[in-house]
Amino acid sequence: MGNGIMDVNNQTLKENICNMTLNAGFSRVRILARFVFPENSTGALKVRYGSGSPSLLVAALPYGNERNVGSKYAAAEEKEEKHEDIEEKYRAYIAPFAQRNYYKEAVKRLQKLSQTFRRLFGGTNFGCRSGYRIFCNSPIPEKPLALACGLGGAGRNSLVITPEAGSLVIIAAMTLPFPLESDPRYEPRALRLCGTCGSCMEACPTHAIRQEGGIDRNKCIQWYASGNEAAVPQSIIEKWGQRLYGCTVCQDVCPHNKKPIKGTETGEGILPAYVDARKIIAMTDEEIRSFFKGTVMGFSWLKPEHIRRSAGLALKESL
Repeated sequence: MGNGIMDVNNQTLKENICNMTLNAGFSRVRILARFVFPENSTGALKVRYGSGSPSLLVAALPYGNERNVGSKYAAAEEKEEKHEDIEEKYRAYIAPFAQRNYYKEAVKRLQKLSQTFRRLFGGTNFGCRSGYRIFCNSPIPEKPLALACGLGGAGRNSLVITPEAGSLVIIAAMTLPFPLESDPRYEPRALRLCGTCGSCMEACPTHAIRQEGGIDRNKCIQWYASGNEAAVPQSIIEKWGQRLYGCTVCQDVCPHNKKPIKGTETGEGILPAYVDARKIIAMTDEEIRSFFKGTVMGFSWLKPEHIRRSAGLALKESL
């Protein structure tokens, strides 16, 4: 095949790669053939990742709705979650998907897999077409890739719903230097997964979910909690509740998420279920950065002023 890549039967290679990825803890893995970055990709992305890849591995890592009992990270989790007893009205809650840095965990697991793939099947560290490049929670939109390769189907709330773990997953991808056959879409017809179910639409506190599918960002609590927009409309403030980061109402009521789904074990970026909103408001920018460093809330695009704003909105009802 060239570039140090072994001449292996493509179907066998695909099966081996997918099985090894599943064994690494991912709940679902699919292949998207002839992956090319869209024309509107920025120059920086093309420099970093190249112009395209013969194949793309797309995988789902579950954060689930059940914590693993007896986790090897239990001691660290217990230490982080033994926060002081905060009176209910002063609590600012962090959504389950943000209580661990599953994005970083997914990248770590794919990095380890890439080393194994290089050793067994060839490829290099450099050049997108002959190497392995990983992206997760990146400027490259993972949802369209996940839908295109059959990782899951599109839910009415715009989230990717997988057969094994519902929408309680994060999506990661890695370029492969092998021309593998693409997997078919899991759900080609929009909203077929949801049918007549409108649970998420009815439960959304701000009515941000459209009947035809998709989210009205101007009405989405998570959109504002993620640091978007300079000001939060009064209509959103009234429905904010005691959230610091993450609104999961649509996922909480989704029938696809009702079965027991084990979360991935990780010691990355452990955060408690809630913090004291008063303390967050009183922190300096540097203190906030330090507190959330290494966590999902420590990403560069979520500024200290955004976190402080969310804490203030969570505290408003107690004032």
